[in-house]
Amino acid sequence: MPPAPPPIPRCAACFKEIEKDDVFCAHCGYPLKGTSVEQRTFIAKQNRVDYYKAEISKKIDDRIDKGATTLFCLAGLFILAAIIGFFKLQDNTEVLAFVIPYLFLGIIFLLLGEYSKKKPLVCFVSGLCLYIIAELYDIVERPQASLLGIIVIIIVIVFLVLGVKSAVEIEQIKKENNIS
Repeated sequence: MPPAPPPIPRCAACFKEIEKDDVFCAHCGYPLKGTSVEQRTFIAKQNRVDYYKAEISKKIDDRIDKGATTLFCLAGLFILAAIIGFFKLQDNTEVLAFVIPYLFLGIIFLLLGEYSKKKPLVCFVSGLCLYIIAELYDIVERPQASLLGIIVIIIVIVFLVLGVKSAVEIEQIKKENNIS
């Protein structure tokens, strides 16, 4: 039986391969030849950095989830409007002219909500612009909008603007902390 090959030397911090005569790990900077105090201090600092990055990532994910929820709620509102419009206008020959655009907007907002986990800023800005365009078109088509309808439009726009603001803050936090 041939002798077992010698074990590959690895860094105690990141477990990557190292050379026997390295003083510091080329991957993480761990002091391979340092005192035990230096090595423990390095590990403690790395743990704090990892904890800090995990906390920031959690905050980012929470903000993205809140924004995605707004987009999903808008999708639900558009789909609900299409369903209500269908039953309300089912005897009208123009029922599909009302239902199809609202279903289409609902589907787009569902997709934006899902994709916002990858590109939040793009999705929130797109959602805001699309919503404003859809509402402007609706106001031009039916200028007899009620006060309640206008209040709902303003509330939705405020939520979308807050989503855009959060997405901008997320991008800044990611940039400041080198998080991709």
